[in-house]
Amino acid sequence: MSNLIHDIINDPREYLPFLVMLGGLLIFWGGLCVSGLISVRTSTRRRKFWFALPPLVFGLICVSAQIPVAIDDKATGSQMSFDLRWLFLVPVVCGIAGLALWWV
Repeated sequence: MSNLIHDIINDPREYLPFLVMLGGLLIFWGGLCVSGLISVRTSTRRRKFWFALPPLVFGLICVSAQIPVAIDDKATGSQMSFDLRWLFLVPVVCGIAGLALWWV
């Protein structure tokens, strides 16, 4: 893992597509989380339930899709692979909570 970090620091252009995709995905995730938290916070006001819809719609789409990430370290022969779709459960839960609190 430390070799991979050194490779990214020494030659970031090689990993640029991966870093851009990961950064964009995390910014999108953060925006959905903020929208979901706003919907929970303002659920008692009328017409504020619209903040809960994007986290629900896009969160459910991302949870149902597969977002695999695999990193191979050829120097040590190690491989890491994980799925980023589980990150999107947080916005879905926030959106559901916002709609439930708005409904009550």
